[in-house]
Amino acid sequence: MFLFKQLLPTKRGLGGALNHFRGSSFRFFSSSPETFVELHSQEQEVVIALGSNVGNRLHNFNEALQLMKKSGINITRHACLYETAPAYVTDQPQFLNSAVRGVTKLWPHELLGVLKKIERDMGRTAGIRYGPRPIDLDILFYGKFRVDSDVLTVPHERIWERPFVMAPLMDLLGTDVENDTVACWHSLSIHSGGLFESWEKLGGERIIGKDGMKRVLPIGNDLWDWSLKTSVMGILNLTPDSF
Repeated sequence: MFLFKQLLPTKRGLGGALNHFRGSSFRFFSSSPETFVELHSQEQEVVIALGSNVGNRLHNFNEALQLMKKSGINITRHACLYETAPAYVTDQPQFLNSAVRGVTKLWPHELLGVLKKIERDMGRTAGIRYGPRPIDLDILFYGKFRVDSDVLTVPHERIWERPFVMAPLMDLLGTDVENDTVACWHSLSIHSGGLFESWEKLGGERIIGKDGMKRVLPIGNDLWDWSLKTSVMGILNLTPDSF
């Protein structure tokens, strides 16, 4: 079940946390997957972005989440759902986007392999880059680690330019810096104010409901736009036996 609520990011508790983590020695992976130190002994907190614009998008999300859970990824939080206009390649259907937080003992390239297998099993094939796809799964953050290899970069290098990634990420982070891992994620932002500032640079909550980006709620087979006004309808019985 997805968590649907409006979050207004603040910088509460962020300054000290960033000062602590910036300049700290994060584990930095830059070599081939074979030389990575295995991390099976402890769980790492991860953030994974989801996108879909082919078929039943909500069903695709639910199937991907179930497959992740069966593959050693324990989902702990769900972001809101966002319907967004396609980026980069615009002649394609609208996307449904979201993100999840979870914990896993999979090490970075194992996690990548699991996500790529889920994509293939759900029908994704090699095609136009940024083109239509039934499911897209990207690792945004992995513990307190940077990863830089031929096949994987963490944090994901395009987080900062993508509102459809930043909006669900803000849902997952909430309004406070809750632990050292979250503080680390903020410190990895390209902006001095952390991810909160990165989100505000893109327009923040002001862009929700505008610019081809809607926060939506699944109701039956439809997606309801949160920005629409709610109308209340009732039935008044005026027959003789109504009193």
